[in-house]
Amino acid sequence: MKTIISSTIFLAVMISCLIFANRALGQNDMQKAQDLMAMYEYPKAIELYTSSFKVNAPAITDLRNLAECYLMINNTTRAMETMGRVVENAGATAGDVFRYAMLLKSEGLYDDAIKQLEQYKLLIPQKEESANLEIFACEEAKKWVAKPEYIDVANMTEVNSENSDFGLVPVGKIFLLTSDRRIRGDEEIYSWTGNPYLKLYSVQADEQGMPTGQFRVVNSLNYKYHNGPGIMDDNDGVLYYTRTEMVRVKKKPINPDPTSWYDHSTAADYTNRLEIFSADYGKSGGWSGVKAFAYNKAEEYSVGHPTLNSASNIMYFVSDMPGGYGGSDIYYCTKRDDGTWSQPHNAGNSINTSGKEVFPFLDDDGTLYFSSDGHPGMGGLDLFRSKGSKNSWSEPENLKSPMNSPRDDFSIFYTETGKSGYFSSNREGGKGSDDIYSFVASPPINLILAVVTKEKFDDNTTAILDGVDVNIKNTGDNNPLPFVSGNPGIFYATANCNGEYEVKGSRDGYFASVQTVKMPYCITKQDTVEVELLLSKIKINVPIVLENIYYDFDKWFIRPDAEIELNKLLKILVDNPDIKIELGSHTDCRGSDRYNEVLSQKRAESAVNYIIGKGIDKERITAKGYGEKVLINNCSDGVECTEEDHQFNRRTEFKVTGFIKGRGNVDIKSEKGTNVIVNPKPGTKLIDK
Repeated sequence: MKTIISSTIFLAVMISCLIFANRALGQNDMQKAQDLMAMYEYPKAIELYTSSFKVNAPAITDLRNLAECYLMINNTTRAMETMGRVVENAGATAGDVFRYAMLLKSEGLYDDAIKQLEQYKLLIPQKEESANLEIFACEEAKKWVAKPEYIDVANMTEVNSENSDFGLVPVGKIFLLTSDRRIRGDEEIYSWTGNPYLKLYSVQADEQGMPTGQFRVVNSLNYKYHNGPGIMDDNDGVLYYTRTEMVRVKKKPINPDPTSWYDHSTAADYTNRLEIFSADYGKSGGWSGVKAFAYNKAEEYSVGHPTLNSASNIMYFVSDMPGGYGGSDIYYCTKRDDGTWSQPHNAGNSINTSGKEVFPFLDDDGTLYFSSDGHPGMGGLDLFRSKGSKNSWSEPENLKSPMNSPRDDFSIFYTETGKSGYFSSNREGGKGSDDIYSFVASPPINLILAVVTKEKFDDNTTAILDGVDVNIKNTGDNNPLPFVSGNPGIFYATANCNGEYEVKGSRDGYFASVQTVKMPYCITKQDTVEVELLLSKIKINVPIVLENIYYDFDKWFIRPDAEIELNKLLKILVDNPDIKIELGSHTDCRGSDRYNEVLSQKRAESAVNYIIGKGIDKERITAKGYGEKVLINNCSDGVECTEEDHQFNRRTEFKVTGFIKGRGNVDIKSEKGTNVIVNPKPGTKLIDK
């Protein structure tokens, strides 16, 4: 017995020691992970955090840090998943909810992001305005995804690597791009990403002006840290590009990264700061005369991402220098007569926000393109354009889908003004972390809208109906759409892809037929969309039963389910503005004849009042109560019936009693025909009807 007890105690002590050791190990790992994070060694920190979480339940602070690490290496999917675990924690804050919403947005999960933003508003009511702005951005993004712009976007797989590639620009007979790809295998590794430092690479242009062949490191331009991208001054043969310098941080940055919730102010002694340099491009293709920009000040702030106007006398660039509006703003300098640059000026709050504005580019017509996460967008950095100059700019316009995505879209360059060029993105489906994409604006391919008018008979058969007055209008602007007539009963119109149109066919003596047609989205395919308008003859004083217009026993109030059917009748009256109708109401057999007549009259009047309340002239509709005089089944007095059977008799009908303009019911002869082939000839010229 003593041995057993001693063994039990020993085992308990050992288990306790193991638990303590695991906890200590976990705490030690967390501290190491935080230290690695402080040194921007995010891949190593992620490895420590994830391995420790397999042994120890993570604290909410550690989950936040892990999400930050994922975000800093642009793994937004993992960052989102980790923040999802954070908001499920009892210690989650309103800030956690907001960050989770933004990560959901960056993954294109807009409805989920909206739900989190609504929760955020409840937690911090004073942030309602900013939350509503993000909700608006999500709603707009959904529309842009559903209806993309007519632009062909393609991944330049022949240029991209499995690493980061961006900033493709033509320079003479070569292209420059920025990449952290591995070429030799002995490159110095940047601890932040686990990849080599970004360098400028060159590649030859083929006869079609496309990059092709071997990529070469431009050693004469690259510094030991990050390099690129650049912009070429074709007037002077000068390249302006970005370098980074490693500097010791003496104090908390004036403009900390607004996307980060990790406090870097006490995290590291050193950081990378952007600087602008220039270099001369010789006729032989070599680079020389590398010079620092006059306003580089890496010990205090960054300047980078230079671009030039067509005259090369205004330079725009990005900086987080003191006095800006946000994390990074767009600034400009003007070139003096002696070739030097003026003092930097902020480009103004029309384009600059409390967020980040980066990678400006000026088209030949002076349009400014840039990326921002401060203006309403689809997710991360979105591409925008604005008209103006210096510090006076129009309201930026989002380039929408497919140029933008839920991820980061940036570094745009136009090879043909307003039509084609390149940009970079880390969107899903790419080859590496950042990829270069080509884009070409393509005019929409029009569709042929073919309208076939037919008569519908009582036996549900149909036949071509000629002499129908057809009208087609765009629901977006209510403008009529021109069309031509083909064979009898067939009309052709040219419609926009993804457009929405109201098609109406009317003829004396017939109920009008109206359809709303949503055209498919298309870029490279032309097709014919057929719409069939079925018109039925108007028969005077012939009752038409309104389905589902039922009343509760001994009641005359309109039920919610009845409103749906009454709205259909309302549409008939709107689509056929010349008809006058009687709306008749019927009861079941229960109750006295007199009582049922009064009840049915009240029911009819209730339905009529509903229609009149929707804007129909009261002269066009009358109410008639028939009581139990016209039963549609055998449920008469003395016959036992179910409640369902009785309810069928508590119905509402309508019948056309005449025409406002006195046209009466025109007897139109209709002939049943064969199927019609709708196949307009290519190139058919459409004219106004």
